Amino acid sequence: MTDSDDDLADVLAPPSGEPSPALRDALLRATERRLARDRLARRVSRTALVAVVFVAGGLAGWFAKTPVAGAPGPPAPEVVAVPIVVPVPVPERQSPNLRQTPLSASEAELRAEQADDRAEAARLYRVAGDAFLRDQDYRNATRCYRLYLARSGDAALSLETDDSWLLTSLKNAAFKEKTNVVPKTDG
Repeated sequence: MTDSDDDLADVLAPPSGEPSPALRDALLRATERRLARDRLARRVSRTALVAVVFVAGGLAGWFAKTPVAGAPGPPAPEVVAVPIVVPVPVPERQSPNLRQTPLSASEAELRAEQADDRAEAARLYRVAGDAFLRDQDYRNATRCYRLYLARSGDAALSLETDDSWLLTSLKNAAFKEKTNVVPKTDG
């Protein structure tokens, strides 16, 4: 029993071979166009997302810096007065037995070494230190100022208005040495 009027015969029959080359080329071109369009859509969407994030950040920063009416602004800077020691030249104190012409730094140091009185030696070392400092001989000025402090004792550690910057620094260092001594403990 074979019926030739079967409606499903075309569907159930084996395929008739390969598709035509024109159909295959058309299908390939349509697939390539679809893939290219999808790839382009992904790139555009990523670029748009980055642009949206960038613009949102810029707007957030803009609105954050724009002052709101009635809101307090940045604080006004405070002016703080800082005292600065300005050296004022004061005439040297001289004893009556010294000549009236000013001593050079080396002469004052030599006389200080030869002086028998500690107070006079200290005064001459200070005069020598001041003279060396005026000549910008910092090493000799430091040496003379230290000898002045050694001869003068603890009373010379107090700051005076006619102290030079170097002498002030040495006085501060000597004061810290005397006050920051830590006694040794037996342990």
